[in-house]
Amino acid sequence: MRTVLRLLGTRYGIAMVLIVVVLVVVGFGRTVFNGDDAPGNGALGPTVAPVTTSPDPFSSLGDDGVQDEPASAAPSLSKGAADAGTVATRFAKAWIRKPGVTGDQWRAALKPDATSELMEDLADTDPSDVPTATITGATVLEDLGQAVTAKVPADGGTIVLQLEAINGHWLVTSLDWEVA
Repeated sequence: MRTVLRLLGTRYGIAMVLIVVVLVVVGFGRTVFNGDDAPGNGALGPTVAPVTTSPDPFSSLGDDGVQDEPASAAPSLSKGAADAGTVATRFAKAWIRKPGVTGDQWRAALKPDATSELMEDLADTDPSDVPTATITGATVLEDLGQAVTAKVPADGGTIVLQLEAINGHWLVTSLDWEVA
């Protein structure tokens, strides 16, 4: 009996107990959910009945000829202004760590593509603290419309930029780093 208790106190014994518990729970779950009262569509849990809607009371009035505006209309940009992907890529290339670049040089390279608020946030940032030095892939844009999220893959993670069309130009409004 002591040898059994001593075995259960080791990591192998604990692992064996956990495996037995998982097998019991899975077996119990299959027994309960594979009974005759299980949903016919193979889903676990209750099924939801379709929602019935009442007809539109104004549908008989006809079309007024006015087209609804799309939910996320593209912003109007100045002639010759760079698109969001170009601005995001240019900003990311300026943001990555470069040996020998001073803080003032680093911020000067970021300034044309950033809002003044973001530049204020970066005022005390040391460029040697930037967590990446290499961009490893193409910029991916999400949520096109008045605001865009740009994700730029880099060594060790992803540079995430928020851009907005301000005064006819795309500008980076915020910056984040997602560790891989």
